[in-house]
Amino acid sequence: MSAPAVTWPIIGHQGAVELLQRSIATGQVGHAYLISGPQGIGRRTLARTFAQALVCEVPLPERPCGVCSACRRTARGIHPDVMTVSLEQQAAVDSHESKNTRITIDTIRELRSNLALRPLEADWRVAILEDVELFSLPAYDALLKSLEEPPPFVVLLLIATEVEAVPETIRSRCRPLALEPLSRAEVSAALTERGVEPEQATMLAGITRGRIGQAIALAGDRAALDARRESVDAGLEMIENPVAALGTVRRMTDIFRRGQRARVEADLDTLLGLWRDLLLIAARCPDQIVNVDVSERLQRLADAWDLPQIHDGLTATHQALFDLSINVQPRLALDRMVTQWPRLTR
Repeated sequence: MSAPAVTWPIIGHQGAVELLQRSIATGQVGHAYLISGPQGIGRRTLARTFAQALVCEVPLPERPCGVCSACRRTARGIHPDVMTVSLEQQAAVDSHESKNTRITIDTIRELRSNLALRPLEADWRVAILEDVELFSLPAYDALLKSLEEPPPFVVLLLIATEVEAVPETIRSRCRPLALEPLSRAEVSAALTERGVEPEQATMLAGITRGRIGQAIALAGDRAALDARRESVDAGLEMIENPVAALGTVRRMTDIFRRGQRARVEADLDTLLGLWRDLLLIAARCPDQIVNVDVSERLQRLADAWDLPQIHDGLTATHQALFDLSINVQPRLALDRMVTQWPRLTR
């Protein structure tokens, strides 16, 4: 197979990109792919670019061109042969006062009806399914039918954070594409090429832990950077006083139940980063920490505990994030997390 004539607008993830390029060039496109990895790592960008390549109007070696009508409409989310399912999209059309926190069977039934129709313009009908770990059980069952007997012109692109949270019956019928975080050097270099000052690029590469999409978004959003620092400060306050943190857990639970799941997960991700930094400092690897702007405060905490205690805090926080992904009651998951954290004794 000759090399593609165009370079996809993807930073890193070369193995996944080459696999998808090869599938198009050889005509061996799979009916379903499961793209997994942390938030902000580029999963949606990869899925959208692949969808553009499938419906692009130019010859195969030059896809996606990014400028034809099909590519531009796919990027804007208005191409008739490219559909998207997400919790946010479902909430936008949900007329009920109580918003669902799961993708419902009605949403998947509507998708299946659309997928049964032949493409209007392109050779393929493509469905990008976000938040796959947030499907209801009936929605999984409905999706399984499409995976078992897909029309020959349909490509399903499933996006998930935790592969383990997706039922095996779904996973086993998809080609896996696991995206890993980029190195700090790769992220820093990409940001610098976009005009970000080197010092800030290094800081952003650290705090985003290789998630290039998040790094690019933060680089152009001062308000988001300020909100991130507020989240870090709040997380440190929780760690410093886990008894008082139980009160914060009530607020997080209320936020989660109001459908703002991503906000709570972001707070937990911040806590994970702080515990990881504490572990690195305690292990005498301070040059590897992420939250360099609060290093002195982290050092004081690390001095108060030994490695096993800090590891317990990290493990409990990671377990809470996983518990929420498999629909454990949020108050139970978060309370258990805090009560397993070590307490300051000196």
